[in-house]
Amino acid sequence: GKCCADRKPRPKGWSDKPFPNKISSSLRHAWVEGLSGYILYEVFLSKEDDQPVGFELETDSLEVKAVTPGGLLDTYCKQEDEFICPGDKIYSVNDFTDKSDILRQLKEQEKLEIVFSKLILEVKILKRPGKKLGAATDPKTFTILKIADESLIDDWNKQYPKDRICIGDTVLSVNGVVDKDKAVQEIASKEELSLRVLRGPRRDVEAQKDHKTGDGKGKPPAPEKPTMKM
Repeated sequence: GKCCADRKPRPKGWSDKPFPNKISSSLRHAWVEGLSGYILYEVFLSKEDDQPVGFELETDSLEVKAVTPGGLLDTYCKQEDEFICPGDKIYSVNDFTDKSDILRQLKEQEKLEIVFSKLILEVKILKRPGKKLGAATDPKTFTILKIADESLIDDWNKQYPKDRICIGDTVLSVNGVVDKDKAVQEIASKEELSLRVLRGPRRDVEAQKDHKTGDGKGKPPAPEKPTMKM
């Protein structure tokens, strides 16, 4: 009943729990689409009694608002050398994609197979004379290691503080080009740049700062939407 063969194998004993045989077309499409669509990350959590999962969830959008340090989810991610951070969304739980089903599964089930949809930023940058892009990246992973002051990325961050690019984020593509060497050529040769950027683990700190200070322009935070600690 699984949608794709490349999904993570379930932990030992996990198959003892029956899951729905039918996978929604949207989940199957997202999994197959890969870099050109969603980036999905699958976690397997086993709760004991009323143990919390360890994150705060916006109940309407299913967006993660905070991850509890040292909690069940945080511990799993550290073991897998991965991360879930504010802005990521729950895509499915135990293959249920309906919001009410997802919330019920999180509350009632001890074994949780959670698929998260990772937050990807769509960044549009127009080159200007005397301005460099301003990002030093890891040559293997394209992860951002440093951002220069007064650069094009720094200007973007000041103009769009909620969608700012941070150290630890990863560039997925430049003008639709995924190959890293060709993407570097795009940056060097094109005047208009369209970047797809995957939010990195350091965004936990950044999101908490947004939560406290609003949009970075002195405005108070927007009214908060209903959340639930799981």
